[in-house]
Amino acid sequence: MFGTIFKKELLDQILSPKFLIVSLLCLALIPASLLLNYASYRSAFQEYDASQREAKNTTTVYREPNVLSTFGVGLESVLPKTVVFSKYQMDAKGTQAQNEVLSNINGKLDFVVIVSFLLGLFAVLYAGSLASGEKEAGTLKLVLSNPAKRSTLITAKFLGGFCVLLIPFAVSTLVGVLLLLLEGFPLFAAGNLARLLALAALSVLYLSALFCLGLLISTRTHRTTIALLASFFVWIFLTFVIPKTSEPIAGLIRRVPSEEVMKANRAQVRNQIEKEKGKALAPLMNKYLSDQGQGKWDWDAYTKARGPVAKEFEERLDQTLQKFDADYERQKTARRALSLNIARLSPASAYTQSALDLCHTGVPDLENFSRSLQTHYIQLYRVLFQYQFSDIFESADGSQRRQMGGDTRPGGKVDYPKFRYQFPGFEETLKDTVPDVILLVIFNLIFFAAAYYSFIRYDVR
Repeated sequence: MFGTIFKKELLDQILSPKFLIVSLLCLALIPASLLLNYASYRSAFQEYDASQREAKNTTTVYREPNVLSTFGVGLESVLPKTVVFSKYQMDAKGTQAQNEVLSNINGKLDFVVIVSFLLGLFAVLYAGSLASGEKEAGTLKLVLSNPAKRSTLITAKFLGGFCVLLIPFAVSTLVGVLLLLLEGFPLFAAGNLARLLALAALSVLYLSALFCLGLLISTRTHRTTIALLASFFVWIFLTFVIPKTSEPIAGLIRRVPSEEVMKANRAQVRNQIEKEKGKALAPLMNKYLSDQGQGKWDWDAYTKARGPVAKEFEERLDQTLQKFDADYERQKTARRALSLNIARLSPASAYTQSALDLCHTGVPDLENFSRSLQTHYIQLYRVLFQYQFSDIFESADGSQRRQMGGDTRPGGKVDYPKFRYQFPGFEETLKDTVPDVILLVIFNLIFFAAAYYSFIRYDVR
């Protein structure tokens, strides 16, 4: 009986107009998005490669674009293209605001967005009419008049309908990957194949969760129009409302100053210590760098004399700013983690976060890149920045301001460190995605168990 019902469900869904619509949309959108995003990646990589060849012995860092952003752009647009280091500061260029993480995650059209939004919607709508539609047509009562258990019927309908949904997804994905191979996509390099297989399995798990949700809605309603309308509103709530409101809610719970406020406070702290240093160095400036009289300008003597006096202030300034930046980064990380956990109440967010982790464009890669920049800054400070100085002198009433700068490097030659950044390994990524995978499995179990229990008590008359 199970085989008969399964074949019937499979045939009914394949012959329905919605199967043709989903197939055409998938065949049009998935391959096209993959080819367009891969073209964008190649353009970005050519720019990066040219910049890398020209940039030698410099404090500028260029970020290598990620080839797996072809499947999930995610935070690729948030990460800076270049970072220019100077003493006490990093200037990121070619980046968007990093605070609004989820707003950037659900951005450009790509494979992850198509699965999360478009196929997620079709999964809910597909299953939304499985029970209510047959009841309205009167076929459900005829099927159950035969020796068929309700448990067998609901299981067969789920598997039959879900297999039909997977056909256009699998075919369009395969076509897209084949076209990428023709364009030279490195599928078998650097573990890309394993990550994409994991992404495909994760997508199936996510679509299964939404299909079970649609099945639950179908078993709780008795009319197709109501079931489809309810499915649509539930989909909107899960894919838009929860992800989009998680950051404002997290911001209310954990208040973090804006980037502008942070920069202003940081500048105030720096200026205060710089003023203290200027007052301590003022006697040396008047002794060696005075413009009045003759024979008083002795830059070498000033540079030598200022070292012991300025060292205390410069070390305190460096430690203070590092602590200031670390505290602010901890606040942002805590708020970001809270917003992501709130968003995980939706299976769409759980899928998106873990899928982008597999594509190297998720939050772990953003944090990993930031840590790499901090490490590189420390290396630059040891070989270059600790020898550079900029002394600011102000008159007592603040009406005059004078700035003197120089370099006390021994030998004058700098061995610039090479910026090193490695994408997280596949095993590390799998560990990061475990919570989201568990959540998707739980969503599947809860939705299917609820649909199963509801269908056992479903009034088919």
